[in-house]
Order: sequence, then C-alpha cells, then structure tokens
Amino acid sequence: MSLPIVALVGPPNAGKSTLFNKIIGEMKAVTSDVAGTTRDRQYAPTGWNGAAFELVDTAGLEADAASELEASVHKQIEVAAKEAQVIVMVVDGKLPPDSLDRQVLLKFRKSKQPVVLAINKLDSPKNLEALTASFLKLGLKAVFPVSSVTGRGIGDMLDHIVSVLPTAEQEETRDKRQETGSIGVAIVGKPNVGKSSIFNQILKDERVVVSNVPGTTRTAIDSDVTINGTDYTFIDTAGLKKKAARQAQPDVFSSYQTYKSIRRSDVCFFVVDATEEVTSQDQSVAQEIISQEKGCIVLVNKIDLYDAGQQKKKTVAEPSREKLQAYISHHFPFLWMCPVFFVSGKTGEGLSEAIAAINKIDASRKQIVNPEALKDLLARRKKQNPPKRLMDQKEPKVYSLAQVETNPPKFELLVNHTPAIQENFRKSVENAIIKELNFWGTPIKVRLVKKV
Repeated sequence: MSLPIVALVGPPNAGKSTLFNKIIGEMKAVTSDVAGTTRDRQYAPTGWNGAAFELVDTAGLEADAASELEASVHKQIEVAAKEAQVIVMVVDGKLPPDSLDRQVLLKFRKSKQPVVLAINKLDSPKNLEALTASFLKLGLKAVFPVSSVTGRGIGDMLDHIVSVLPTAEQEETRDKRQETGSIGVAIVGKPNVGKSSIFNQILKDERVVVSNVPGTTRTAIDSDVTINGTDYTFIDTAGLKKKAARQAQPDVFSSYQTYKSIRRSDVCFFVVDATEEVTSQDQSVAQEIISQEKGCIVLVNKIDLYDAGQQKKKTVAEPSREKLQAYISHHFPFLWMCPVFFVSGKTGEGLSEAIAAINKIDASRKQIVNPEALKDLLARRKKQNPPKRLMDQKEPKVYSLAQVETNPPKFELLVNHTPAIQENFRKSVENAIIKELNFWGTPIKVRLVKKV
C-alpha cells in the first residue's frame, strides 16, 4: 500500500516525539555498535483500527535558538501542508496558548488538509475543561486533550484521524514488478554524492529503453528501464532526472523519501562520494538499507575526480584505489558482504558492471537452498566453532538449520534453549551462509527457535 502521511508538528517541548513513540507502540530508534549509525527515526508505518498510515515526527525541524523558533514552526507547517494528508498540531496543555500558537492555528484553519489539535501533557483527568478552554476558543473543530505518557485520549484522537484519512492507493507498481519480473532499484545516498548523474548516465546508454509511469506518491516517478533484455524499475526518480524541478526539503522529509524508496526496492545502489570523507549521514543511509533487508551495491562515485586528484599528488591510480577500497571497508564494516564499484556518473565508468551485479544479487535473494547443503554447513560450523556453554545456562544444543523465506532470505536454527546459544555462534552461521552458499550482496537473518 502507498500510505497516507500524518504529520506531527508544533513547538519544542510539546511532546511530539513522545506522542510519536506512543502511537507507533515502540521506541523507534535504529542502533548499531558501528560509530555514527545510531539515530532516531522520525517516520514509521503504523495504523489504527485497520487503517494504515505513515506517521512523521517533525521534531527534527526544530531550531536550537529561541530566536529561530517561530520561523522553524512555520517551516514545519509549510512542509507538512505539502507532504501530509492529515496535520496534527501538538501543543503543551499545561501552558496557555501564546501568540505563536495562535498564528500557527490561524494558518491551519486555511489549510486544505484536515487539521487536528492535540493538547498534550494532560496526564490527569482533573480540570480538563479548564485546561482546554483557552484552546477551544481558537476555532479548530478537532481538538483532543491527550497524554503521550499515559495514553489518555490518544485513542479518540486516532479514531478521528483515520476517519478523515484519504483511502490509501494500492501500490500496483510492486505487484506489476512481481508479475513481470522487473527488479526494483533505488539509488540512495546523502545529498550531493552524484545520484542524479548516475541515473542520467544510465539513461544515456543506447541499450536502455525507458518509460515513465506515475509513482505511488504525489511526487514520485518510477522509471521502467530495460537493459540487455532485463527489466528494472528505478524507484522514485523524480528528483534524479535532468531538469526535474527540485525544491530543498528539511532533513526529516528528505530522509523520509530515502526511507520510502529503500522500502519499495529490491536492490539499492548506495552512493558515496570518492572525493569526500565518509560521514555519519552516509552510515545512516547504509544502515537503513541493511535494517530493511535489501540487496546493496556500493557505488563509489566521482572516481574520475578522485583519480585526477591522485595524479596531481603523483600517486599511481590503482594503488590509491586500493587505499580507497580499504577506507570504505573500514567505515562500512556491516556492508562486508556487498560488492563495491568505482564509478563515474560523468563518464559512465563502472556502471555496466554495477548493473550486472543487480541480477546476481536479485538471484541470490530468491534462491532456495538445498536442505542437505544447510545440514552440511551446520555440521561444519558445530565442528569448527561449537556453541559454548554460558554461565548459568543450559548446555547448548543445536539440532537443525532450515530456510524459511526468500527475498529477503531468512533461516531458523532449531535449538534446545535460545538464551543458551551465544550470539557469536548465530553470527558465524549467518556469515557462513553468505560466504558458502553465495548470498553475496544481501543481508540474511538467522533466527533462533526453541524445539518444542
């Protein structure tokens, strides 16, 4: 489904993020032991009473300086009005409405989208009428006293939100890809790494046949491309095309579009800039690909500029590329199973090889492993690296290994007691599957299951 968007906006300290976490039912944070990859996610698919939607927390748009507060909140309104189907204004119910609240709500009354006022931090049912009276005078019809801590009033608010949500359109694109065998590819990376030049260079190839079809969101365009007889669907390419109208977006909605593109893809081209240092933003995009269990190909772009810079330093190109490869591997250790290509969106270098790798990764994601091969692999793992007994745990016993899903590949280890199995043993089985059974380029999952 292509889900409608519900945006939470409002001033700092009104409790938007707490309300966000309460609605989606969990602390939505992606964490990793790798430096720079821990971050808060500001968007998540969720639902209420059978109605699904994407919830977006605009907390990331808030200004640090108080002097920038008013401009920041108005920017939230501007962006939410363009992106969201329902806007939820969150205010602190313990404080009377100030001039900024009044200005914001006045703008909301002119909005085409349904607007909901969430008067937050009303944890106690006492004096609700007195505390909400001043907000009721501001003229919005959908006003709900809520507590993001206790959950009070949130159900009533969600009842109203889903009643005014537009019907989610069927995401026919993915269904059609499954019917035709087209492979969904997302080109992702932080801004200014050359995603557009790579996509446009692909379109220049005389072997490429392109047709554009409306995407499943208001702004997205998917491009169906046939290369050497293989069909690909490049996801959400509206912002990648030549002369496409581009408008700067705040980080939260920019990252939301990246998240959504990854989710709809089968394989991602993850683009980094060869001429710039790796940043936490690069690592965050890479971590998102892995967390969504998508195939991944690393494109180190602008290699022509990198080589030119090395020649000025009188450095031989190939050894310097080896150093660059080591640098990329060091900063993205969790992408160890993913192929890396040095490419140029300007000259086209390396892109043919990268596109060929898509097919191999897609095939590995869909492969079904012979049960005997899994049995042999597990036997070797138990012999070479047997699970050790943990303190205060039962003697670990591993009975079998089975594949339970494809695309993405998932496996189950049948054991006597899941807490008794060390994480490093589970990871060793996971890594062995990738290396020995040819699952390069795609993350896999091995889950522990207790034998009944």
